[in-house]
Amino acid sequence: MPLILRAVVWVLAACAAGSPAVGAPPNVVVILVDDLGVGDCGFSGGTDIPTPCIDRLAREGAVCTNAYVTPSCSPTRAALLTGRYPGRFGIEDNRPLDGPTAGMDLREVLLPQLLREHGYRTGLCGKWHLGQGEYGPLARGFDEFCGWIGASGKYIDPPLITGGSRAVQHGWVDDLLAEKAVTFIRDHAAEPFFLHVAFMAAHLKQEAEEADLARFPHLDGKRRMAAAIISRLDRAVGRVLDAIHESGLDERTLVFFLSDNGGEPPVLGTSNGPHRGQKFDVLEGGIRVPFALRWAGVVPAGVSFKPLVHGMDVFATAAAAAGVPAPQPLDGVDLVPFLRGDSAGVPHERLFWIYNDHADWRRTDQDTNLARRLGAVREGDWKLVMEGNDPPQLYHVADDPAEAHSLADAMPDRAAALARSFREWDAGMVRQVIPPDHPIYGLNSGAGQSSGGGQSRSGGQAHGGTGR
Repeated sequence: MPLILRAVVWVLAACAAGSPAVGAPPNVVVILVDDLGVGDCGFSGGTDIPTPCIDRLAREGAVCTNAYVTPSCSPTRAALLTGRYPGRFGIEDNRPLDGPTAGMDLREVLLPQLLREHGYRTGLCGKWHLGQGEYGPLARGFDEFCGWIGASGKYIDPPLITGGSRAVQHGWVDDLLAEKAVTFIRDHAAEPFFLHVAFMAAHLKQEAEEADLARFPHLDGKRRMAAAIISRLDRAVGRVLDAIHESGLDERTLVFFLSDNGGEPPVLGTSNGPHRGQKFDVLEGGIRVPFALRWAGVVPAGVSFKPLVHGMDVFATAAAAAGVPAPQPLDGVDLVPFLRGDSAGVPHERLFWIYNDHADWRRTDQDTNLARRLGAVREGDWKLVMEGNDPPQLYHVADDPAEAHSLADAMPDRAAALARSFREWDAGMVRQVIPPDHPIYGLNSGAGQSSGGGQSRSGGQAHGGTGR
């Protein structure tokens, strides 16, 4: 679409939406990192890995200290790009989006589709993990794509898909993605753009260069590996931020930074700070993440925001900033009025989670639809955790961030009220279905399944599927 026509489309959309914006709409940049916990970034409580570039972004904007996503990759990416709980369209864990024929419901309108329809140039650098073919990024609203489709890429000399062609690129994967992002920013500085940079760090299979490892002689084992990878990531994030600044776009660009789920300390050496649990859990360690956003001149710098926020708020916030009405009922909320102090109350009175136990859905001796179900609800500082048939656990998260002391027996009425609100919400979700012939997880497939029951917490990978 020509630049002039793009501008006209946006102005008409902004007027229709009642947007107060004047001039060109803001660019939107979403930086999503992989498997980092709150203990991995300085701004969210990390102390042993310097992240000066990421911390600068947080310092110049707002930090959300009670920020949440889902316990794993695909559902979080689905929530971020739709603004909705992924359970509304039958996604509870990674499995529906793994495999050669899998993909997200085509009836869901994704953020790049919405913004492109209103004059934005759209690009994705990095990980997709939401399906391929008709479900791939170029079919779901992105004009440009450089990255990989499944769960895991490769750190050194990665094969990357650019457009529709796949070729090995020489270098460090997150450096290459940053370079692509910088080029995209410079090429489209004169028009509104949506750029999603989905870095690989610190996902499996981890590799580090000796120069990066040498920076952390005081660390050892998996934490040292994580430090080398995260410090390299930080520099890549810095390159993206520098490109925005050097293009004169700081005041015209809304930037988000968040992780797709909590860290996985035993496997990756990433850290969830004071929180118990990890990736694949509905405990705080699995779902609570570093989250910051910056929009110079609009979001006040130095804000520390304590109310509950969620990754699905990215959609609502970006759409509102662009002056574009959302085409579907959203669960996400525009955060800007709350961060500015223009809206009373909180973005979310409650947040909810559904997941299936990761170890259980990799078992070969059962229908994989019957995985042990995990659920949680947080209301204010109270959180109820429901794990399969175990007794529900009630925690006061502010006083007990490690979720070490359940108060369910001492406060049965509060636990019952939270359980009731969860059931009411859950009744509006669509149950996930794994077909028997699913090539990786189907009961009848047998493909790639392990006789040992799948992924262990020690990090031994049972098969080469894409589900991490």
